[in-house]
Amino acid sequence: MVQNNIGLLVVCHESDNSKLIGVVSERDIIRVVAEDRALDVPISKVSTKHTVTVRGSSDVAEAAKAMNKNKIRHVVVVDDQEKPVGVVSMRDLVGERATLTAILQSNEKEVFHGAD
Repeated sequence: MVQNNIGLLVVCHESDNSKLIGVVSERDIIRVVAEDRALDVPISKVSTKHTVTVRGSSDVAEAAKAMNKNKIRHVVVVDDQEKPVGVVSMRDLVGERATLTAILQSNEKEVFHGAD
């Protein structure tokens, strides 16, 4: 997770990788270390089973609301069959906001400069 700058892993059923069974977050790993548990414990023993999801057709606001409501930093994106297709993080949303703000500010400048 550290090497790839990933804060959440999606855990799928071992015989059917389209079936979401949980997630493992940085917090889950920290909990294992804090409890002085062995790091070779099966991932199913440390994963969070209650997984918050949003549909791929959801908008950014819905993902942000789900994170805020559940006090989490990641949501799993699923398709219409509940198959996991991705993860959206708070970092993604912050980056998206910064990008959108920069685009809007750039467009505002063009509009105002063009009006001279």
